[in-house]
Amino acid sequence: MRDKWDLTKVSCLIAEDNPHMRSILRSVLAGFGIRSAYEASDGAEALEMVVDRKPDIVLCDWVMSPFGGNEFLRILRADRDLVISTTPVLIVTAHAKRATILEGIEIGIHGFVAKPIAPAILYRHIGEILERQEMHGRSKGLLGPGHQQPLRKLNVTDISSTAASEPSADQAGLALL
Repeated sequence: MRDKWDLTKVSCLIAEDNPHMRSILRSVLAGFGIRSAYEASDGAEALEMVVDRKPDIVLCDWVMSPFGGNEFLRILRADRDLVISTTPVLIVTAHAKRATILEGIEIGIHGFVAKPIAPAILYRHIGEILERQEMHGRSKGLLGPGHQQPLRKLNVTDISSTAASEPSADQAGLALL
C-alpha cells in the first residue's frame, strides 16, 4: 500500500458528540488536505448526513449520547441503498476494549483507531480504507455481509487495562485494523 494519498477530493463525516474533539478531527483532516468535512453530534444526525451528503468516509465515535456508533452502524449497514450501506466507517474512540472492537468488526467497521489519535495513524487508516475500496469495491466492513477478506491478519489487542504510563509505539494509536 502507498504511504502518500491525495485526499483533497475526499469528503468526510465526523460523527462525534464532543465539540472539542470534532474541532481537533476537522483540523487534522484539513492537514491531510480534506476540504469537505461535515460534522454530526450523534448517530441519528450522522445518518441524516450520510443520506444527504454521501461522504467518502465516516469517522465515528463509538459512545455518543443519545444515539451511539453501535446504533449508527447497525442502521447504516441495513440501509437498502447500496452506496449508503457500504459507506466506509472508521471508528475513532477512547473505548478500545477488545469486546468493543470485535462488536464493531461484526457489525461492519472498516477500521478502528483509539483516542488519543496520532495523526499519522489516522492518515494511514483513511488512505488504506479508501485504497482497499478502490481496489476491491465497496463493502459492508471488514467482516460484515458483503465484506472483502482482510488484506492482512487482524491483530486485536485490548489495552484498556494498560497502566496510565506512556504507551508503547504499537499501542500509541492502537492501529488495529
